[in-house]
Amino acid sequence: MHLFSFDYPPNDGGIARLCAEIAKGRAASVLSQQIPPGSAAPEIDALVPTTRVRRARPWRELAAYRRLRRLPPDTVCLSGIWYPEGLVATLARVRPHVILAHGAELFPPAQPWRRGVWRWLRRRVLESAGLVVANSHYTAEMVRALAPAARVVAIPLAVDHERFSPADRASARQKWGIGDHRVVCSVSRIHAYKGYETVLKALAALAPHERAQITYLIAGKGPDMEALQRRARELGVDQQVRWLGFVPDDDLPDLYRAADLFVLATQERPGEQSVEGFGLVFLEAQACGTPVVGTRTGGIPDAVTDGDGGWLIEQDDVSALAGIFSRLVADPVAFSEMGEQARQRVEREFTWEHYLMRLQDALRSAKIDLGARNA
Repeated sequence: MHLFSFDYPPNDGGIARLCAEIAKGRAASVLSQQIPPGSAAPEIDALVPTTRVRRARPWRELAAYRRLRRLPPDTVCLSGIWYPEGLVATLARVRPHVILAHGAELFPPAQPWRRGVWRWLRRRVLESAGLVVANSHYTAEMVRALAPAARVVAIPLAVDHERFSPADRASARQKWGIGDHRVVCSVSRIHAYKGYETVLKALAALAPHERAQITYLIAGKGPDMEALQRRARELGVDQQVRWLGFVPDDDLPDLYRAADLFVLATQERPGEQSVEGFGLVFLEAQACGTPVVGTRTGGIPDAVTDGDGGWLIEQDDVSALAGIFSRLVADPVAFSEMGEQARQRVEREFTWEHYLMRLQDALRSAKIDLGARNA
């Protein structure tokens, strides 16, 4: 199988990580873009033969098109996203063609004048693929609504369960300078739709003696940080919140381990093209033995099972979240036990080995043959 993705290591983020895991497990070759100046070549380039084209647009698309046209007949090509990679591969007439779908990229563009053409183009690309692999059942339904003739399958994402794993919680808490408080954490870009205000309101709803026992760690940067910091002051919970800013990937496992509870109360705002297509951070936290709270929005229910390593609440349900915080203060042992269930769930269902086996089964069901190398 040939993997085609401009979002690929050394890039970070969910799409790049997913494409890297697919490359390691199933790809014979990769087509991506040049490494940014000053960046070291990623280790994966030594594992999977990789061709890199220049970064400048539209020259990278033109160079990729020419490379794809030279693929041997019947080479399976997997595009990391429908645009621009999926469009370029469609124009190059590669067959069989598989496209990954993630969620937010399926929303219409913000500019009204582009929407008609975009709708037609998106439908044509998705329906021309031999298979569209969605990261959640929510995303799969989006694809079906936008491209009714598309052949689509939902394969929830996975996590590196060896890197994200339980370890000494006391050492992790010491690393982050945490005392004997109950620790809640969130990891994401700081956007309002991620539901941070719901968490702040839930903290404010607690009795003073409960609130004083909780520290809320927020890892990430984004355009709404200052507004949310003001909101924390207005709600009187700014003493409970620590804004960590950007946290390097290497430090994320210890951040999850330091927490008693991970929460991301994402809102679904279709008008703003805002939704959680899946929520890989939920799996990362669970893999580290930390229970999670998510909302019943987007693809989060594929990442979180209510009562099995975590809780699902309705969007904007401050009362339900405050109740969970109260139980954390009163019975931390129960949350530790829920964290053990979370780790078991990841080992049972969400390793990359599970994902790659499901992907292979889906390709076989779609009569897409990967060949002997990847059988």
